[in-house]
Formats: sequence, C-alpha cells, structure tokens
Amino acid sequence: MSRLLPAALAALSLAAVSGLAHAQGPRGNQDANGDGAVSAQEFEDAAKARFQRMDANHDGVIDAAELAAIQQRMEARRAERPDAGKGAGGGGWAAMDADHDGRITEAEALAAAKTRFAALDADKDGVLSPAEPPARRGPPN
Repeated sequence: MSRLLPAALAALSLAAVSGLAHAQGPRGNQDANGDGAVSAQEFEDAAKARFQRMDANHDGVIDAAELAAIQQRMEARRAERPDAGKGAGGGGWAAMDADHDGRITEAEALAAAKTRFAALDADKDGVLSPAEPPARRGPPN
C-alpha cells in the first residue's frame, strides 16, 4: 500500500486539477448562480461535490482503494485524450492529508479548499471575479 499511495495521491491531484480546470472557463461548475464570479460558498460547494464523487463508497474518506480507482480512470482518460489531466500535478492532495494517515477526509479536503480559495482571491473580497486570473488552479497548496 505504501507504494500505491504516492502514485494514487498524484492521480487524485490530477483529477482535482481536471475538475478545477473545467471550472476555469467562465467559472464553469463552480459558478452555481451563473453570475460570472465564484463566491467562497460556491467554491466550497464545488469542492464538496468533487470530494463526494471521488469517495466511491460514501464513507467520508478517500482511501487507498479509491485513490487507485481514480488513478486507473485518469490513466484511461489520458489514453483516450493525450491532453486530459494536464496541469500542475504532484503532492497537493497529499498535503491535504493533515494527519498523515494515508486517507483524505472530507473535512481535510474542505479545509484545503478554503485555503486554496484564500490564495486565489487576489483582492481578498471573498469572490473570485472574472478580473482575477483563474490562476493555473493546480492542487491546493
């Protein structure tokens, strides 16, 4: 399991990047009310929905088995579309594992999303506006 975890966390990071990249255009699935800006609540709601999709058994934790499944899906997407999953990769999702137990809880994921939103909100007004660059939104810092 220890060999699988770093690779799976990297794959999960790519999955997150794909979800965020999808939202970069006109703020896509993060802009729930369609006003062209993403509020902190919309950002958190999108992060929660993304986490729930990744938590296949709906136990509130993304574990090694779910990470492996995510990695397989990402590899399949890359095989179908060479441009799929491109972007900042690495240990962003590993950093979400605040207690370093090899599992990412929903609370850990949401805490990281809040931190990421704060980093992206350049003017600190609580909204990601169209004027703020979508910031090569890689995984959470």
